[in-house]
Amino acid sequence: MVESTKIRLDFRKSLGSFTLAVDCTLETKVSAFLGVSGSGKSTLLNCVSGTLTPDEGEIAFGDEILYASASKINVPPEKRRFGYVFQEGYLFPHLTVAQNIRYGQPNPRKSSDAVDVLEISELLQRYPNELSGGQRQRVAIARALAMEPRMLLMDEPLAALDSALKDRIIPYLHHVKEVFEIPILYITHAFSEAMTLADEAFLIADGEIVASGEPHRLLTAPSAMPIAQLTGVENILFLPVTASDKARGLTVLEIGNQSLMIPYIDIKIGEVVPVAIRAEDIIISLEPNLSISARNVLPGKIRNLDVKNDRTWVSILVERHHLAVKITHEAREQLQLREGLAVYCVIKASAINLMWD
Repeated sequence: MVESTKIRLDFRKSLGSFTLAVDCTLETKVSAFLGVSGSGKSTLLNCVSGTLTPDEGEIAFGDEILYASASKINVPPEKRRFGYVFQEGYLFPHLTVAQNIRYGQPNPRKSSDAVDVLEISELLQRYPNELSGGQRQRVAIARALAMEPRMLLMDEPLAALDSALKDRIIPYLHHVKEVFEIPILYITHAFSEAMTLADEAFLIADGEIVASGEPHRLLTAPSAMPIAQLTGVENILFLPVTASDKARGLTVLEIGNQSLMIPYIDIKIGEVVPVAIRAEDIIISLEPNLSISARNVLPGKIRNLDVKNDRTWVSILVERHHLAVKITHEAREQLQLREGLAVYCVIKASAINLMWD
């Protein structure tokens, strides 16, 4: 993103007893805001779009002030020229796909660009009730792009889709990112979406930004545990492939000086892949030589313990990676876990999930 299209967000908005307070600058192509339901993500997006007015503060797109309480500026939504993609798509049911996309558009050529990028030319004469959920979302994105927006606002566009459909839609979102020279503000509760799409990420909790940075760093920093607890996605690692054996059904990844085995994938040696491991799928051991089927036993050191009502969260440093592990209080007491203790992380290969194909 060029300097003139920085987006400055510095405002407050109260809705009943809830208050959203935002102070940040978006400087990359895709900025993702993550948080659980009720954290303030949609309120933020609606304030940026202009459909909701902040109580005070300022919103600027490049050099243009869109909202400023001090000078009483509040540019209406239609003049902000931002495209908006909702969770459900909200297509007009009585119009064909082609008519939905052309609705209100200023330039037919841009419509063609969006249709080509999202590969929906064969759907143009269908009606929304004849489309799958993934197809409807692709049409909704095409309609937003055909409006020639200065920025694309996406409100959990994959939330209504199952995991298989999400995997099929994400490559199209990558194409949109590559082809259209506009910033994207992406709202989600799924860290995996931000990891695969965003250039920068902001974590929201209770109406405040509690962490920010490059997405792949947010879960490899000491702040990993609170992020894991808030987003429901625990450990995401970007690791290079060192070996791949189809006959044995295994691919080997490098994690520092250690090896991490995952189910076989057809990928070149040296490529870096993102993998996800749930906190519940990591077993803590005090001994390295266990008579179990798990293929991965990684030495590490406990950096922090966070005792919650129902579980204990343990942050373990393995090489340069922080792994979040969730165990019972009984297990913590039985193993006598404490900060600085050397332990082993035991992980089944089947518990390590590739985040994209």
